[in-house]
Amino acid sequence: MILELYMKNCALVDELRLSVDNNLNILTGETGSGKSIIIDALGLCLGEKYDRSFLRKGTEKGLVECVFYSENSQLKKILDENDIDIEDDNLLVITRLIYSDGKSTARVNGRTVKVSLLKEISSTLIDIHGQHQNQALFNKDTHLKFIDLFGEDKIKPIRDDYRSIYTNYIELKKSLNTLTENKDDMQIQREIDLLKFQINEIETANLDRDEYEELLKQREVYRNGEKIFNNLNLSYENLYNGQINVVDLIGSALSELNSISKYDKILSDYSENIERIMYELQDISRDIRNYKDSIDFEPYQLEQIELRVDEINNLRRKYGDKIEDIFTYYENMKDRLDEILNRDEKVEELKKQISEIENVLLEKSSKLTKIRKEVASELESILLMELESLNMKNIVFKVNFDQTSFTYNGIDNIEFMISFNLGEDVKPIYKVASGGEMSRFMLAFKTILADIDNIDTLVFDEIDTGISGIAAQIVGEKLSSIASKKQIICITHLPQIAAHADTHYCIEKNTSEDRTFTSIRKLGDIQRRDEIARLIAGSNITEKTMEHASEIIELSKRSDTNK
Repeated sequence: MILELYMKNCALVDELRLSVDNNLNILTGETGSGKSIIIDALGLCLGEKYDRSFLRKGTEKGLVECVFYSENSQLKKILDENDIDIEDDNLLVITRLIYSDGKSTARVNGRTVKVSLLKEISSTLIDIHGQHQNQALFNKDTHLKFIDLFGEDKIKPIRDDYRSIYTNYIELKKSLNTLTENKDDMQIQREIDLLKFQINEIETANLDRDEYEELLKQREVYRNGEKIFNNLNLSYENLYNGQINVVDLIGSALSELNSISKYDKILSDYSENIERIMYELQDISRDIRNYKDSIDFEPYQLEQIELRVDEINNLRRKYGDKIEDIFTYYENMKDRLDEILNRDEKVEELKKQISEIENVLLEKSSKLTKIRKEVASELESILLMELESLNMKNIVFKVNFDQTSFTYNGIDNIEFMISFNLGEDVKPIYKVASGGEMSRFMLAFKTILADIDNIDTLVFDEIDTGISGIAAQIVGEKLSSIASKKQIICITHLPQIAAHADTHYCIEKNTSEDRTFTSIRKLGDIQRRDEIARLIAGSNITEKTMEHASEIIELSKRSDTNK
């Protein structure tokens, strides 16, 4: 639910902070006072498109920020999937920054997000229903979801059973498509030829997993062979074979030490250590000589190494950067060739499995359709009663079922059909519903779904369009009833609805220093009575009007207490 809405530099709003209570929050105000600004601001927080005309004139940047409290598990799943933290107190802060160049940025708990993700997140938090929103009921694709939500306890076990089989069905279809890929015999033969060529090319190369790295080392040695030979030769000369060399010099030093080593144990140790070093140098010198003598600088060998490296690099470009990747590609190609060469047999086997599972799916989906039709019939009856209580009589409402191919949700193509007037044919709801009718229709739906819908907050913008009198009183009672389970924010012009408010806010437009600005204030009991009186009589408020306002408020309290 919404805890607070903050706006800065939005339309007629300089700065506004609205703390929203639970239950039924009513917003009233004179025409043109800026009530729609509140709805537009909420829309921005929900990911609606930003129109730069919403930015306050003369400013470069504006801000809309909404603080929510939610324990919705679906919301937490979305946040976890997108690495967005939610505080331990389940608070969520959605911020929308708007700029004069028409650009905007969105943040969720300080994390910058795309508008598409913002829409996904906000869909778990709040529903806005107004005359100009594309309400869920206008979207045919949501009708099946409404049915499943209404009959969740009955439908879910059957639907889950169907979905588990459907998942296997899709995997089989994918396997079949992989084998055939809708290719004709010529295309298949071309693929066979290509696979055989690739397999043969890799096999002919006779790769070894460690060969490539060793070749690169050898190539470096051969490319620098002359330098290596010369340096080794100089090292050998200096150590052992030159006229003046290290081994001879150490031998002379050793001879001098040996002649005096008998006089002191320390001198004897020096002599032993130097003798050991001399022998090690002799061994190293022989190793250097042998390495030097083993070097073969035939250009032919370097050429062979270069050719082999080029051959392997060619395979790497085609089949994978690492040698291991080439082997993996090779195995995959062999498997694919085997599939194709044996595809007729495998295709027939897959088709047989698919046919068998389709029979099972048909049985399961038929059960699902049957239970949905029972649920739809129950919804039709309950909804018609709710609509009648909202003074919407002579209405015909039907849930139309058409059969489609197997989908994740079954074979049902569901659409809500309605006639709002006696003698008219039932038509798809989006073709016949006016703004006021649609708002009350959604109100009836929300009354029914209040206990099972996971959305915490509902916003109704001018739900009173086209109604008055008793119908308005009933709408107010319905809103109050839903508000015992949901947070409701409702903009209205009718006193019969406003009188049911648990919390009443008044939106006002004022001028100061040649500028117009909108403000909002929470009404106390006396102020609320005065506002109800204004809704009744406009500017012609009399003592009788004030009495009537008090009476409406008192009657609303009684009806809400008894609901």
